Amino acid sequence: MPDNINEKVISIFAKHKKQQSIDNDDEKIVRNEDGFYYICIQKDSNGRPLVEKNLLERLNKCHYIVKVMIKQPDHAHIHNYRVPGDKILKFLLPYINKEKEGKILEIDTYYPDELA
Repeated sequence: MPDNINEKVISIFAKHKKQQSIDNDDEKIVRNEDGFYYICIQKDSNGRPLVEKNLLERLNKCHYIVKVMIKQPDHAHIHNYRVPGDKILKFLLPYINKEKEGKILEIDTYYPDELA
């Protein structure tokens, strides 16, 4: 389900970038007060309303690979962290507040039980 939703969101942003019309009013791109754009998804890929309990269960199964660049005097290197989904904000906060050295380069999501 989330992969289908991710593909849908990427498609909507791509249409917006190309200034193509979007067919569904529920898929409009909205600009929030911070200047970022988002798409509100209210239904799953089967057209059913999203269920909070299911979303939270999926969060608990989710992990992130966070790539952090560390600068050294003569070169840079990357630390790849595996972070449980429910701890991502705790992990990111020291980098945001500049309490930890490094710059976040990329955050990828994966689900261990979906790996082959």
